[in-house]
Amino acid sequence: MNRHLTKIFGKEVKYIEIRMTDSLAIDHQVFKIITADTLSGYSIVTRALGCKIGGCDKPSTDTISFEEFFFLTAFDKQKNIKKVRVLEYTSDHGYQIANKGWLKQFEHGNKFTVGENIDGISGATISVKSITKGVNEQTDILESRF
Repeated sequence: MNRHLTKIFGKEVKYIEIRMTDSLAIDHQVFKIITADTLSGYSIVTRALGCKIGGCDKPSTDTISFEEFFFLTAFDKQKNIKKVRVLEYTSDHGYQIANKGWLKQFEHGNKFTVGENIDGISGATISVKSITKGVNEQTDILESRF
């Protein structure tokens, strides 16, 4: 995370976790981004669900059987998205969502829908929907709490 935030906000970046005490804390970690003792923005690291363990075509209704991945979204102090980066993706399927070119789609707007302003990726349907849902949740968290 530090490497990504340094690239986005500069070498003097500091981040301070903002504790959340509700159910959102299970999937999201929120940070204030400080540079030169001034608030520069926010960052949220989110746990999302990828392909099912054993393959994407295995039927399952529980969330335990899904593989997890983690991504970071950096926001400026006006809560506009600056960058989205996948931090950890271990599944064999759906890894195309880590492509920086594809992730740039999230830098324009604040509400996202697959097939409208977010392109689908063949072979990564679950991951595309999951990261899109996660980014929408992140923007909702910032708008409603900070």
